[in-house]
Amino acid sequence: MLDFRILTFLAICEHKSFTKAAQALHITQPAVSQHMQALQAQLGTQLFTMEGRQVLLTAQGEQFWHFARSIHNDITRFTEDFPANAERESLRFGATLSIGEFTLPPILAKVMSAERQRNHRMYVDNTEILLGMLDSGEIDFAFIEGTFDKRRYGYRLLSHERFIAIGSPSCKDRHPKPSLEELFGERLIIRESGSGTRGVLERILAERGLSTSLFHHMDEIGNLNVITYLVGKDLGISFLYEAAARDALERGAVCGLEIEGWYVVREFNFVYPLHARQEQRYLRYFEEFTSP
Repeated sequence: MLDFRILTFLAICEHKSFTKAAQALHITQPAVSQHMQALQAQLGTQLFTMEGRQVLLTAQGEQFWHFARSIHNDITRFTEDFPANAERESLRFGATLSIGEFTLPPILAKVMSAERQRNHRMYVDNTEILLGMLDSGEIDFAFIEGTFDKRRYGYRLLSHERFIAIGSPSCKDRHPKPSLEELFGERLIIRESGSGTRGVLERILAERGLSTSLFHHMDEIGNLNVITYLVGKDLGISFLYEAAARDALERGAVCGLEIEGWYVVREFNFVYPLHARQEQRYLRYFEEFTSP
């Protein structure tokens, strides 16, 4: 098992506090401090700095965190699977909403048909939560839309997807070829903060010196099918990946809005823990999910 000082280090990284780490580990704060003094002496480097009461990692601390987290997650994964190794494999992974609802279903059907003896567990959530699950070892890999810190994770490109604006047919009649600023008079219906879709829109607007606050009204809806339905009823406009609206676009329930100067393409990525000892296993899953 992992050295208790490394477990203490990981708890401090998670809670960004010696006091909260002590509470989580059910030990005293002086014991936490002693563990870190011993670990830093062994490594010959400082792992933390303090900013007020918040604990921050040094560059060496960040490097050691990647290593320690990877080892800890590998040990946890092996321990969980060990009794069942000879019987049935278990696969745990995540997907952001656009990918989980609109891209993965036919791919997952193919994978499950080929691997009938394996247990599959898929979590669908926003980018922020899925990356947290990767960090904690709750999932092995995730299919992520949009931007993430590529320095902190291993990844492979799954596909490029268009990011578009949609409105009702009536909205299309009102705005046949609008500027982005012209659409600020419409209600914006958008995913919750932390979602990949929301993050992409906010970054695109920020690059142009704009923000979502400029829209006449904004509603947050956590389901893409509901968003598309409301847009089709002319209750607002939205921005999402074309794949998520393809069925509604083909039925004519919603229309793509041809904004002047707007052509946005973003990545869908297969993301896994950086430096994971099981990297080859994860890449084998990537090949499995992406093979024709």
